[in-house]
This record gives sequence, structure tokens and C-alpha cells, in this order.
Amino acid sequence: MMLFEEYELLLKKTVAVAPDWVKSDIQDILKKEEGKHIGVSYVISQLNDRYSFSLRHILSAMDFSSEWTQVSRERLSFIDNNIDVVVALYYDLKD
Repeated sequence: MMLFEEYELLLKKTVAVAPDWVKSDIQDILKKEEGKHIGVSYVISQLNDRYSFSLRHILSAMDFSSEWTQVSRERLSFIDNNIDVVVALYYDLKD
């Protein structure tokens, strides 16, 4: 069983090596809504919206490229599987 202190240490190490794209996306969301109270659930929702099926997928498919579909799927998977990391990044970048 993992102790809370071990979890905190693991989370700090994970946040330190988190992908640059997720840090950049969170910063963009926070800057876009600067001056407003933005909760972590709003940021997670915006991240999901950013990589969910959209016009970008359709345009990518029209060019016979599946690259954006693959990238967005991988990023959605990262977000869904690492909510605690996204939350920790939110609190680090919010301040």
C-alpha cells in the first residue's frame, strides 16, 4: 500500500517530466481566461474539447492524413489516465 508521502513524491516527479504540450495547453487556457475564476474541472473540460472529434479531424481526413487523429487520441488518453497530474499542473501553473 502506497503512503501519502510516497504518492506526493511520485506525483512531483511525474509533474516534472509531464509532456510540454499539456503544460502549454493548460497555460494557454489559463491565459485565455485571465482575470476569471477558473476551476480545474473547467481546464480538464477545455483539454478534452481541444482533442475531441472536431473540424480539425475532418480537415485532416480530407488531406488523407491520420496524424491529427492519432495525436489527439494519444493526448486524450494521457489526459484521461493522468487526471491527478493535470490537476497538479493546474495548481502549479495557476500561481
